Amino acid sequence: MDITILTVSFPLDVETSSEIQALVRNNEVLEEINYHQVLNLPVITDPLLKGFAVLAYAGDDVVGVITAIDMIGIHSYEWSALVHVDFRRQGLGHALIQELQRNLEIRGCESELALTVKESPAGAAFLQKEGYEWNFSEATLKAQEKTVKVDVAIDIVPFTSERQDLTQILMSTFGDTEDEVHTMLEFNVSSPSRHVFIAKKQQQVVGTVTAVEEGTTLWITALATDPLHQGQGIGSALLAFVREEGARRESEAVMLDVEIDNDKALSVYEKAGFKAISQVDYYVKTPETI
Repeated sequence: MDITILTVSFPLDVETSSEIQALVRNNEVLEEINYHQVLNLPVITDPLLKGFAVLAYAGDDVVGVITAIDMIGIHSYEWSALVHVDFRRQGLGHALIQELQRNLEIRGCESELALTVKESPAGAAFLQKEGYEWNFSEATLKAQEKTVKVDVAIDIVPFTSERQDLTQILMSTFGDTEDEVHTMLEFNVSSPSRHVFIAKKQQQVVGTVTAVEEGTTLWITALATDPLHQGQGIGSALLAFVREEGARRESEAVMLDVEIDNDKALSVYEKAGFKAISQVDYYVKTPETI
């Protein structure tokens, strides 16, 4: 059967999104693996999102796909691939990656990360065959229904003009440069689906968190506490606040990602009522293939 490969920029139209989701549902039934999140299906129709999809058609059906996202517009892409189980080991995955690399070059890509779910050994083997090596892994945690009481005397309010205080906290927490933090902040405050909050103690900014609406899920990201105020329950208070925010917005789930070797953060999240539900592995190109 002839295969047609084409590239479509985000946002995808409803028909194309539905075709991809049909492929995902088919594979999830056959493999009992959830590819929904790793392919970023909830956001591929978002008009504010920068990225593209590489599609492989057999007749009218999508039998292979790569979705690539430049989340905050700094030419840094994360991508994941899926090929229908009946079309694997026929060179289709390699053809998709060739088209992916052509598009990354056209779009001025400066770095890339390839994602696969832990439950898919075929995905890991495919990436290694294509010249990628494991770099790190993140666990996805979901808030459980049981609430955790937090008794910390802080005020949590929407971010307004506390840019300098917030910049210092984020730089200390994540090791980013000032320019990188400003780029992230600009992206977060300019997107209607992202909500930046700050924690204040006696009028001093001591922490921050960003809540991201993605379909029926509210995601927690950019959680940070001032180094001078760590160990005082501020992080736990921010987590509890976002859980309450999720309930107020009638979100079906509140979730977050964390690197699996970050034992300190994992402990905080578990004590705050979050439980790991999946793992995503991140791969980078080996030096020989760059």
